[in-house]
Amino acid sequence: MKNNNKKIKNIIKQVMIFNDFYEEVIQSSLIKNQNQAVSKLEFRLLHTVYRHKKLMISEIADLLNISLPNCSRYVKTAIEDGYIKKQIDSDDKRVYYVTLTDKGVNIVESTLSGFTDEMSQQFNGLDLTSLDRLNQSFCDLNSAIQDTIKPTHSKRH
Repeated sequence: MKNNNKKIKNIIKQVMIFNDFYEEVIQSSLIKNQNQAVSKLEFRLLHTVYRHKKLMISEIADLLNISLPNCSRYVKTAIEDGYIKKQIDSDDKRVYYVTLTDKGVNIVESTLSGFTDEMSQQFNGLDLTSLDRLNQSFCDLNSAIQDTIKPTHSKRH
């Protein structure tokens, strides 16, 4: 058990190091995409909705780990900027979801494209064996996470 804890802590440390690198590349992609003019937090909001297709504001707040009032404010601004739109639930008219507009989708996809280009440059110096190992490592990590980690928010759609 003690050996597992040490391994788990090392895995978490490595994931955190990669996350820091990922955040730097995303920030760089946002800066290079200045015509999109969204902040890092706005991009996180748009990217979260992009990944899940439609979410209630409470679900977004949970996923981004921000308060509901702050999340509501960010969503309102994104609606005013034309990145997000409201979609009323067909079964319960009191409930609404937010989805991305074409403008919001374009921002996410162009930023992710910039991210992909920059990450490709970073990985370009690796040999085929290293790339295969890296790919397998991420596949294994994603598989293990999907099998063991419980979602922190409910799936309502």
